[in-house]
Amino acid sequence: MKAKDVQPTIIINKNGLISLEDIYDIAIKQKKVEISTEITELLTHGREKLEEKLNSGEVIYGINTGFGGNANLVVPFEKIAEHQQNLLTFLSAGTGDYMSKPCIKASQFTMLLSVCKGWSATRPIVAQAIVDHINHDIVPLVPRYGSVGASGDLIPLSYIARALCGIGKVYYMGAEIDAAEAIKRAGLTPLSLKAKEGLALINGTRVMSGISAITVIKLEKLFKASISAIALAVEALLASHEHYDARIQQVKNHPGQNAVASALRNLLAGSTQVNLLSGVKEQANKACRHQEITQLNDTLQEVYSIRCAPQVLGIVPESLATARKILEREVISANDNPLIDPENGDVLHGGNFMGQYVARTMDALKLDIALIANHLHAIVALMMDNRFSRGLPNSLSPTPGMYQGFKGVQLSQTALVAAIRHDCAASGIHTLATEQYNQDIVSLGLHAAQDVLEMEQKLRNIVSMTILVVCQAIHLRGNISEIAPETAKFYHAVREISSPLITDRALDEDIIRIADAIINDQLPLPEIMLEE
Repeated sequence: MKAKDVQPTIIINKNGLISLEDIYDIAIKQKKVEISTEITELLTHGREKLEEKLNSGEVIYGINTGFGGNANLVVPFEKIAEHQQNLLTFLSAGTGDYMSKPCIKASQFTMLLSVCKGWSATRPIVAQAIVDHINHDIVPLVPRYGSVGASGDLIPLSYIARALCGIGKVYYMGAEIDAAEAIKRAGLTPLSLKAKEGLALINGTRVMSGISAITVIKLEKLFKASISAIALAVEALLASHEHYDARIQQVKNHPGQNAVASALRNLLAGSTQVNLLSGVKEQANKACRHQEITQLNDTLQEVYSIRCAPQVLGIVPESLATARKILEREVISANDNPLIDPENGDVLHGGNFMGQYVARTMDALKLDIALIANHLHAIVALMMDNRFSRGLPNSLSPTPGMYQGFKGVQLSQTALVAAIRHDCAASGIHTLATEQYNQDIVSLGLHAAQDVLEMEQKLRNIVSMTILVVCQAIHLRGNISEIAPETAKFYHAVREISSPLITDRALDEDIIRIADAIINDQLPLPEIMLEE
């Protein structure tokens, strides 16, 4: 392998600083991971404290008691290891399609982060086993359904944990094979669980957090691409830039609104496109001296989807920034139960496994996704009707009557927007008591995370369609030499992937290519900087 092909390693150490980008790079870009010596020492010390408790005969929940509603039953000392292994067996009850490899790799990494806090009292060999599976790309097959997000993602995490022990199926070297065989081929050894370790691995918010982390990164990219598409729409519609004046935003003074308007100003800077508003103002100034009502050639201000883009969409970067902060706290938390203080061995019974922060955060993002989808749908509608597009041909057809242009794309986009609206229902409010009424409140955090994951995929295609539409509008307007340099750069990058529509052709593959280009950083995207 050439040196330039070697991915840098993410090192986990005691400072606990991990970004969503680190999780994304592990899950998507196949980066490697390792744990520092200081983490190994911390885990060793914490494990010793737990062993002291057990050797003294102390009863500790989940280690030498039953689980959940059976916490009042004490397990014999000689059965403790079997007790932990059995935890992985009875939880193997998931259903549905398997989650994607990136989702599970992200979850493996968040499992590792939590264990490395030292409060789970696992041996260093457990953390190293997770590291080995990540670095050798051994990815468990994990069914979609099973988690209620309280006591964490018990069922999906049990599939990840049992793969460490050589049980179940995994993706490895392009095939679905037995975990034991994958471990053997990779030159590794199956993990044998000891006291507390099964519970530590399956207890926590690792899957919902991992999925949420990579989804938020993708949403950030999609939002930036959406702003680029709106800038192209402004140029294609010969629309005014006045609405993005910094003074308008400052007297409202929301950080996100300021950031969106600033991004649009930057994208439109240097445009020589003559907007129609300036001519209308001049006509209006003359008309006001007339004694009769005068009809102007156009309006004095643009429709809301153009004029109010900062005010409508400004909340989105603020919401994404909040989601990022919450998730970056969650993924480096100790979130199983009980927690063992690695300094003094105190056993603390609590509920850090509850996924309410993730559930509430991802449920909120559903509304933001719908907000973007609705806005882009309105932009496309403007472009497709010559009553509102300032003379562009209906459906952006290169030859109206003969060719239907983007009519099919608009229909397809409308279907996706309707589906996104349907998906907006909050997951976290649907709590149901389960597990002998021990889990009488559940977060459904993984439901929320997976909803947003699937909504992001729909939004990706909506954004892609919008980009294709506005680029066609620029092509038909014939004003590419007059539009702003940054906007022109985006236009030309799109044209490297998808050519203008000259005659009708299938556009499904173009939609996919542009959607992939956004996520894979193949298009120049604007910076959207929040300032408090």
